[in-house]
Amino acid sequence: MLNENLKTRATIGDGLKRASYRYPKKPALVFYSVDGEQRTYTYEALNKQVNQVAHSLREKGVQKGDRIAVIGKNSPEIVILAYALAKIGAWYTPLNFMLKAEEVRQLLHTSQPRLFFVDKTHIDLVKSIADKLTGIEKIYSLRTADLPAGWGDFSQLLHGSDAEPETELYDDDVLSLFYTSGTESAPKGVMINHKNFLFANYTYMSTGAFHPEDILLLSLPIIHMAGFTFLLNANMIGITIIMTETPTPAQMAELIEKHQINFTALPPTLYLGILGAADPYDLSSCQKLITWSSTIPRSMVDGWNKIAPDAKFLTIQGSSETTATPLTASWFKTWDEVPNGDGRYVGSVMLAGSEIKLMDDDGNEVPNGVPGEQIARGPVVVTGYYRNEEANHKAFQNGWYHTGDVLIRDDQGNYYFADRKKDIIKSGGENVSSQEVESVISQHPKINQCAVFGVPDPKWGESVIAAVVLKDGATLTGEEIIAHCKKTLSGYKTPKHIVFRNNLPLTSAGKLLKRSLKDEYKDILMEKS
Repeated sequence: MLNENLKTRATIGDGLKRASYRYPKKPALVFYSVDGEQRTYTYEALNKQVNQVAHSLREKGVQKGDRIAVIGKNSPEIVILAYALAKIGAWYTPLNFMLKAEEVRQLLHTSQPRLFFVDKTHIDLVKSIADKLTGIEKIYSLRTADLPAGWGDFSQLLHGSDAEPETELYDDDVLSLFYTSGTESAPKGVMINHKNFLFANYTYMSTGAFHPEDILLLSLPIIHMAGFTFLLNANMIGITIIMTETPTPAQMAELIEKHQINFTALPPTLYLGILGAADPYDLSSCQKLITWSSTIPRSMVDGWNKIAPDAKFLTIQGSSETTATPLTASWFKTWDEVPNGDGRYVGSVMLAGSEIKLMDDDGNEVPNGVPGEQIARGPVVVTGYYRNEEANHKAFQNGWYHTGDVLIRDDQGNYYFADRKKDIIKSGGENVSSQEVESVISQHPKINQCAVFGVPDPKWGESVIAAVVLKDGATLTGEEIIAHCKKTLSGYKTPKHIVFRNNLPLTSAGKLLKRSLKDEYKDILMEKS
């Protein structure tokens, strides 16, 4: 049976194995820790260590379908562990390293992992809840010499055979269990199989984004879906990855120059951060810059045009439930190429791994120019949420995944992000798109970042509030921002109040935590009444 399985199967572990045959001595991973440590792994060496860990885990009783949890920042150990699990059919189950102890405990209770791997920065956190954890056979430290009693060390797993492990696997077997960031609700465990990731690779390849000669800067956390997807895509075709432990702008700028990096994928917050640290580095090697956001800031595009004249942006739009794979995407070089100069633009091409429709609340497809919820189906759409039938029923209906994203398609076939359904502001009986307001505010030359959201209003039910981060050295008043908005927006869409901040709350992947802002300012207008 195994030979028949090997004859036709397509799995992520096999992708790494074949890359190691094609590019044995080529660097697969060059890792830099936050304190400057550097480690390099060729494709051959990486695959051998993956096999060693896979055999060791199997000897310790890990079986196909077991969840294996991990918490930590980027490291080669997590890369090796993830691939080892892929080769024996266990589920890579990463936890966000920004979680608090009780949040970690809850997710471990939900996922019921057999083993738990912890990096050195989270040892104290895990020790504080260790006596409350049930079902975990052993906890391993990813890399430390000072082990708590009873813990194992990752290095102990590097003594197994380096031969390919023999495991019968299928493309619909679950590869990983990713918990959503919980920016809107409690985290949900997204089950992703081998086929999802393989079609993610196919989809990204169809955009022209990946090429074996690329040098990819990977600063996204691989405990997040986007970072993990880019890791797998790059390794599948033999790209050299320059990986950072944490994305500090100065280190990223330095590495771009040092390694002549031509390709990276980051949210606008991190591209803006690199711009601020660009001097004195030469970043002109950058050619392909993937990004995603509800609103792309013009300042980001204009700034990168100056420091990397050959660079093009690929704007994408997707979610964890689509394997962090774009449902729409398009390339552009300058702001003049962004349709209508609208930062909410998310592309004009429906990609190979999915098909989409825009629907109203009654299940009817909407015409051009009318906002509608995006629904999607295809091989990048995941099978569902782990042990969460209520969420599955809401999100997956009649063969379609309901994304919760509201988009608008124009007559030229361009798609624009209108809002998350849950972020639409209902003010005085009118619906206000927070993304439309953000797009207008972000065009002000003195504004670096902004977030728009609704708060309770005793008169209108909800009113529009904007949180704004100014560019360094800029001065601006709330009245000036409101006047800027009134030039473009109707009165009910114009913010009633502006709050100035040094930064916006973000997840570890650079995703805006709008729920945090709503909680912080929920009483701001009620107090004024």
